[in-house]
Amino acid sequence: MQPVSGFNFHVYFSPPAPESNALDAGDTLAAATGIASGTVNSANGVGFAEVHGINSEMEVEEYREGGRNIGARRFPKWGRYPNLVLRRGITDSTFLWDWWADVMSHSFTLATTNAPPRRNGVILLENTSHNTVAGWFFANAMPERLTGPGLNARSSEIAIETLELAHEGLLRLPASNLPATV
Repeated sequence: MQPVSGFNFHVYFSPPAPESNALDAGDTLAAATGIASGTVNSANGVGFAEVHGINSEMEVEEYREGGRNIGARRFPKWGRYPNLVLRRGITDSTFLWDWWADVMSHSFTLATTNAPPRRNGVILLENTSHNTVAGWFFANAMPERLTGPGLNARSSEIAIETLELAHEGLLRLPASNLPATV
C-alpha cells in the first residue's frame, strides 16, 4: 500500500447533542458510522484547509519498586487529547460562529444547568480517486477558541479563520467502517 497524500479530507459534525459516552460505552463505531454515513446527503460537512492535532497522548506514572534496581515500573495513568485546530478561508457560512455563540450563551448558574452544545465528528481522508482511506472520530467537541482573520488592505492573502476544538477523545476508525466514497 502506498502512503496517502494529506490534502484531500473532509470534516463532518453531528447535530448538537448532550454529552456522549460513545468512547466509554464502546459505541464509537456506531456513532462514527452514523455521522459518516450521513455525509453524502447531509450539509453537516465543513470544508477546512488544514487540520492539526490528530494525536493522543498518555500520561505515565512511575512506581519505584523496592528491590527492583533496573528501573522504575511504568503504568498508564490518563489519556490526553490536545485540541483539534481547524483552519479555513472565510466563506458566507456562519456555521462555526453560530456554534460558538450557542456555546457562549449557555451559562452554568443554579437556575440553568444546561451544558453547552457539544458535537461529535468524523475526519475522513480520501485518496486521489476520492475513496475514503482513513478516518478519525472525535467525541464531545466544543469550540474553545475561534479566531477571525487578520485583515490587511495592502495584502491579497486569503482571509483565514481558525477554530480550536476541545474534545474528550479521538479514535482511528477501522477501514471496514468507512464509507466507500463521499
